[in-house]
Amino acid sequence: MIGAIQPIGVLIAVDQTTLVIEHASSNTDVFFGLDCAELLGRPLSALLGEDACAELLRRRLHPTMPDLLRPWFVRLPRSAGPSVDFECFPHSHEGRIILEFVPPEGGPAAMWEEDLVRQRIISELIRPETLTDLAQLGAKIIREVTGFDRVMIYRFAEDKHGEVIAESTVRSDSFLGLHYPASDIPDPARRHFVLNVIRVIPDIKAPPVPIMARSGGMADAASANPLDLTFSKLRAVAQVHVEYLHNMGVGASMSISLISNNELWGLVACHHYSPLHLSWSQLRFCELLGGTISALLQSLENTIQLRVSIRAEKTAFDIEHQARAGRPLRDVVRDHAAILMDQCSAEGMILNLGGKTLEVGQVPSAELDYGPLAQLQVNGILATDNLRELLGLGEPHGIDGADRGIAGAAMMELSEDGADWLILFRVEFEQTIRWAGKPEKVEIRLDNGSTRLSPRGSFALWREERRGRSKPFTESDNEILRITRRALFAMNSLDREHAAMAAKRKAEADEARLRLVLLDSARDRSMGELASALAHELTQPLSAVTNYVNACRQELRNYGMRVPDQMGRLMDSAVAESSRAADLVRRVRNFIGQGEIALEPVDLHAVVRQAVELALDASADPPPTVILDFAPDLPGLWADPVQIGQVVLNLVRNSLTAMANAPDRVLTLATRRAEAMVEISVEDTGTGIAKEVEDALFEPFRTSTTSGMGIGLSLCRSIVEAHGGRIWTRPVERGAAFTFTLKADGGSDA
Repeated sequence: MIGAIQPIGVLIAVDQTTLVIEHASSNTDVFFGLDCAELLGRPLSALLGEDACAELLRRRLHPTMPDLLRPWFVRLPRSAGPSVDFECFPHSHEGRIILEFVPPEGGPAAMWEEDLVRQRIISELIRPETLTDLAQLGAKIIREVTGFDRVMIYRFAEDKHGEVIAESTVRSDSFLGLHYPASDIPDPARRHFVLNVIRVIPDIKAPPVPIMARSGGMADAASANPLDLTFSKLRAVAQVHVEYLHNMGVGASMSISLISNNELWGLVACHHYSPLHLSWSQLRFCELLGGTISALLQSLENTIQLRVSIRAEKTAFDIEHQARAGRPLRDVVRDHAAILMDQCSAEGMILNLGGKTLEVGQVPSAELDYGPLAQLQVNGILATDNLRELLGLGEPHGIDGADRGIAGAAMMELSEDGADWLILFRVEFEQTIRWAGKPEKVEIRLDNGSTRLSPRGSFALWREERRGRSKPFTESDNEILRITRRALFAMNSLDREHAAMAAKRKAEADEARLRLVLLDSARDRSMGELASALAHELTQPLSAVTNYVNACRQELRNYGMRVPDQMGRLMDSAVAESSRAADLVRRVRNFIGQGEIALEPVDLHAVVRQAVELALDASADPPPTVILDFAPDLPGLWADPVQIGQVVLNLVRNSLTAMANAPDRVLTLATRRAEAMVEISVEDTGTGIAKEVEDALFEPFRTSTTSGMGIGLSLCRSIVEAHGGRIWTRPVERGAAFTFTLKADGGSDA
């Protein structure tokens, strides 16, 4: 409510309902040939005519956000002489229609109005791929179009101070890289920059033209009927800003707001060291350039943010994938520590998980209480460039790291109870800021006792050393923290849930085992007796079969008959199979009659290798290609090595039999960690498993090969289940694959 306009145009304001002129600038006689007092209180039609008034009311008068230059080319009749053409900028605000008139541009269309020039400039602006390059090109184009001595683009930081990131000038001195304090642009001015894209001051020394009210007096903030000029294009310049420009030696200025994501990103500041009057078509074109640059800045920033977010999402996905596959979250975070620190420009990290800490890189050398950080978190995240202040430490050496002092930190809460967390640390960033003059304003005491703010008078280079802080965390950093925390929090919650479920299952299993101890003991005794009786009954017939076959061979020789080769091989096979059957019966008897398995520390890989060697030695076929894919990080196991070796031996022998006539004979044995279990798999490239026997494969007297009684797989299942594991077959492209598990903590509850 400054109550005045610049003398480059004329202003009137009418009541939006009655269209009666309530305010008028005192220079109406210069533009309209009518004195201000003659217009006040008269209907608008007396100035515009009825047709123009009707056309005005059909226009969109409500300001846009931000408001743009929308000229209305109008011809005003005059009582004496020819009509006069004007560019009018009308808008409605707070129950009034405010009309601002400026002289139209004479002559042919200027070069910046031509479509080809617009296309060329816009095509140049879309080429840069960095914010700095775009800003530099934008400054160059605006200076060429307007003729200002200096065009600067500066960007606002988090604390609202501005840094000149681009400059185009004809002068020898340069402001590039200089910082301007936040106080140079007060908050009310910043709000105006968001509402109005362009602001021009052709001559800072031009005396303002007062706006008079119908009720009498000047329509400024002190009057009873002030006029709000928020969206005015001609609004006069505040005296403090005139002094500021005068102190810089500036004679004319223009600013163009750069808005990204609906916030004031920065400004295009244009300075001329003498008065400079631009046509309104130039101003409209500059407004277009500002909007284009703003859109491209927003696009570039969004693209950069998108790239950062995609990278963080990929890291989060990889962490989730590995954690869901059974790897401990602590190990996954340790393996991704370098990536997590690089994404947030951190030099160190502390992970606290389950009461145990993991430290990577540069971390505070002293034991610190991070409780105050947890209390300040918002949505589970806190980021600060002044860790010392938040922890109340005082002296810089209190949180020294390995090389440089730790100054900043970002904390992520990883559990609902706050017990688990991750902190990323940033080291101190010693920064020298080059200010365009000492960032202070001066308060002047007036004769009436009031205080008046005066702009700073010096713009000489002034350096400020900032220490004790890290590089500040940006919104991009905060997005990375949100993505990372989401993944780590989810995986930690899943780990906690799995641990609780595992503990519950173990307790239930222990209770069930205690209830069935007596029943198991009775069953074991019965099975042992049955196995012994069965072994005794079967051993004698099997031995007799062997003896009869050998006797037949001898009788043939006694009669001088040569035993044919084929018959000899059949006899040898009969003897071998009888011996194998007898051996199998003895093993079944020993396993069933043994009762509890004898657990001892086992080198699983040594047991597997020994079983493979035994199977290969006993096979009459050429050995296949054997691949041993053993996990290097298996935990220690407690098991019965003889029985586990028997399981592997049975599975390998089945595979060798299935691959007897296969063109490609490959046997693969693999081990891996699977949460609280260890998996052992045996895979071959043989004939595979018939569909009709797949469901009952592990039942007694069912076989997966063309020979044998089918007791082997049933025995394997009994041994594996006795060790607390399970055995199954899984589909493969060719051949068969068997997998069984053993408890990684098998000795803890044996």
